[in-house]
Amino acid sequence: MAVRGQYLLAEGLGVFGGSLAFTALALLLGLGGNPWTLALLAALPFLTLPLDLLAGLLLDRLDRRTLLLAGVWLRAGILGLFALLPKEPLFLLPLAFLFQAVLALDLPAWHALLVRLAQGRLEREGGRLQAAQLLGDSLGDLLAAPLLLLAKPLPFALGGLLLAGEGLLLRDLPAYPPPRAAKGEGLTLGALLAGLAFLLEDRRLLPLTLYALALSFLSGLALALLPLLALAQETPPALYGLYPLGLSLGGFLGSLAAGRVGPCLGIWGGHGLRVLGLALLLLPFPFGPLGAFLVGGGGALSGVHLRAYRQRLAPEALLGRVQAGAVALLSLGSLLGTLLAGGLGTLGPRVPLLTALLGLLLLLPLALGPLGCGRLLALREGRSP
Repeated sequence: MAVRGQYLLAEGLGVFGGSLAFTALALLLGLGGNPWTLALLAALPFLTLPLDLLAGLLLDRLDRRTLLLAGVWLRAGILGLFALLPKEPLFLLPLAFLFQAVLALDLPAWHALLVRLAQGRLEREGGRLQAAQLLGDSLGDLLAAPLLLLAKPLPFALGGLLLAGEGLLLRDLPAYPPPRAAKGEGLTLGALLAGLAFLLEDRRLLPLTLYALALSFLSGLALALLPLLALAQETPPALYGLYPLGLSLGGFLGSLAAGRVGPCLGIWGGHGLRVLGLALLLLPFPFGPLGAFLVGGGGALSGVHLRAYRQRLAPEALLGRVQAGAVALLSLGSLLGTLLAGGLGTLGPRVPLLTALLGLLLLLPLALGPLGCGRLLALREGRSP
């Protein structure tokens, strides 16, 4: 069953609204000239990682549709406050943290809902959903600055209206109550961490989990210093925007292509595109934007297939926590890669990229072992690999 276009439009609008607000917020704080406020804003998604686990627990206790809609309306209200309050870090940063905390419900809720809405077509429908999200994110990045320069409240007010539009479009989502098995669990630390435990203990899923974690770490390592790398490769500063544009456009097309290829080509074809893209980033302009395009496409292609395995293999009673645990785990991998890039970057902006490229090459033998094509197909079809 295909996910209705109305739902894809809704999620695209919601991501557009959030991207519009947070891109404008970053520019607003940058104009203030205080590097600490910018650093704190960049750290907010990682400061909310424990809340991802809590979101997963809630999704396995309460109706997932209700939680998704509540999160959408809460975020719309928060952006309305952004528009109304004074544009000072003292007001903006706590609200930004609250927005990110509520946002922790969004991705795991959608990943769980897809199991109900698109059973049997997870790669195709998951790719379409991710494409809608990437398109909304790109539009927000593009329009935030001119709207902020027209009037400071404008991107926040418009972002809130877009999220309200998402809420209206999602009103007829089918209910998705959790199974009785999840409701019977106690509110313990073990229950909170059960999704993470499943990701790391299930023998079928463990190689895929570790591979996805390695990819997130290496992506953070490779791309954290992208602006410095682009300038070192003689990119005209005015054209640097082609790099993030290439990542977004590649991710958009890779997401749409994911449902048209099998898991072997999806995962290992995506891996090859990443390797080729990172190699092109080492070359002078204009090869760099092409490299960014291939990195974005490869990451989206493999990411959709890896997520579909988690959706298929997770027990119904753990579905919310497995999806939320994966978000937290992979975000942590990206954070560690970014931090390592900052240290290695003192040796030159190419060093983190070369290290990441070497790491991706070292992962290739997995294609002949625990992540071989035969095993991937068997897992997808529910057979013992």
